[in-house]
Amino acid sequence: MPKILVIDDSKFQRKIISALLESEDFSVITAENGNSGFDLALDESPDLVICDLLMPEIDGFGFLEKIRQNNVNLPVIILTSDIQNTTRKRCLDMGAFTVLNKPVAKETLLPVLSQAIGSTKGP
Repeated sequence: MPKILVIDDSKFQRKIISALLESEDFSVITAENGNSGFDLALDESPDLVICDLLMPEIDGFGFLEKIRQNNVNLPVIILTSDIQNTTRKRCLDMGAFTVLNKPVAKETLLPVLSQAIGSTKGP
C-alpha cells in the first residue's frame, strides 16, 4: 500500500485529501507545514508528497528547496490556488512532479498519483 504524505496548513484540506486517498487504499500521514512535513518525509519515507504551496513556517517552495538541498528523491505534487504560470514554472523548476489547482478533484488527482508513485523524478 503506497504511503502518501499530505502537507497543508488547513486542517480541513488535510482531512478532505486524506479521506479521498484512504478511500483509494493509500496509507496517509499528514503535516501542517513544510518544516514538520520535511521531518516526516525523512522519518516515514513516503512514496509521494502532496504539498500545499502557501503555508506558514516553511511553504511549498521552502519544502521543495529543503528536499533538494538534502538530496531526498521523492515525487512532490504541489497543490495551490495560485494559477499563475510563473508560480507553476517555479515549482516545476524546483523539482515538483506537477502542480495542481485547488480544490483538486478526485478525477484529476488519482491519475497523477499513479504516474508519480514510483517515478524517479524528485528534487
